[in-house]
Amino acid sequence: MMIPFIDLTREWQFFEKAFLTGFKKFGRDGHYVLGKYTEIFEKNFAYQIGYKYAIGVSTGLTALEIALLAHGINKDDEVITVSNSAVATSLAISNIGAKPVFCDVKNDFLIDEKLIERLITKKTKAILPVHLFGKICNMRVINRLAKQHALIVLEDACQAHGANFSGESLKNTKAFSFYPTKNLGALGEAGMIVTNDKAVYDFAIAFRNYGQKERYNHLIKGNNYRIDSLQCVFLDIKLKELDNFIDRRRFIAQRYINELSEIHDFSIDPFDITSSYHLFVIRVLNGKRDELKNYLDKSGITTLVHYPSTIHQQPCYQAEYAKIVLKNTEKLQEEILSLPCYPFFTDTEQALVIDKIKKFFL
Repeated sequence: MMIPFIDLTREWQFFEKAFLTGFKKFGRDGHYVLGKYTEIFEKNFAYQIGYKYAIGVSTGLTALEIALLAHGINKDDEVITVSNSAVATSLAISNIGAKPVFCDVKNDFLIDEKLIERLITKKTKAILPVHLFGKICNMRVINRLAKQHALIVLEDACQAHGANFSGESLKNTKAFSFYPTKNLGALGEAGMIVTNDKAVYDFAIAFRNYGQKERYNHLIKGNNYRIDSLQCVFLDIKLKELDNFIDRRRFIAQRYINELSEIHDFSIDPFDITSSYHLFVIRVLNGKRDELKNYLDKSGITTLVHYPSTIHQQPCYQAEYAKIVLKNTEKLQEEILSLPCYPFFTDTEQALVIDKIKKFFL
């Protein structure tokens, strides 16, 4: 049996009838750019997440860029973030002329809030924590620290659709990605900004659409970062199943934890009910990660590494950050391995993955 890391054709089969119905309705309506389908999805997504406003944009990267600009982040400003995320997190900062400042992470892969303060300088304007793999950062501490130093907090939630945001994690503007493999994925590219700040909303609405509030009246120098309205049709259909799909992801995660936690060369975080488990990531200790990955590949089981290289060690950033050392970030990148975890991953497939992992360590 071949077990893929994710099989999007299974998702298509589940939604096919609703997708085709929605597509026909969209096509017959004749309004293909922004319009009512975008507004409907924005309203429903904002309600689902618990925010006043949602602004659909072209990608998660552009969501981050616009959010930074909307909060006044400018050229040469410093933004504290992490280096174990997808590169888009830092590209958003770099693309507007600001500078990423990398903070080390804890063993749970999230920004180490205890190390943030030592990185703050006169140029620091914002903190950008990443809710990596669907896990929520310690926003209570981060928000308190930001308030003490008059800093802005923006949240990269591109992997955290369906996470249990509440209290301190509902205060800040967030950016989401709807890349097809995300917990809520489009049939192409799309992204979203959510905020409770009307000024941020007004800026983002204009900036994504050539800087215009009304047609041909360009208030600011914007860009074409509009969300594809057809993707909004598909995403709104899928949004109705998000809670059920997150429950399934949590069930899969809990089973992995129950079955694999006793393996000596493994490190697995305890079950986290607030996580949306976009990815289920284990740590393989004692230098055995690549050996296990190769063994599973030969057994027909696809696993991935998220991510093979830290951002500060990528060629595009390497020269700029040659002297920094992120001890735990770099250590974790040698240990992490993502196991299959998605709503249409079957119990039989998971049993085989678990069995093969156990046999490897026998």
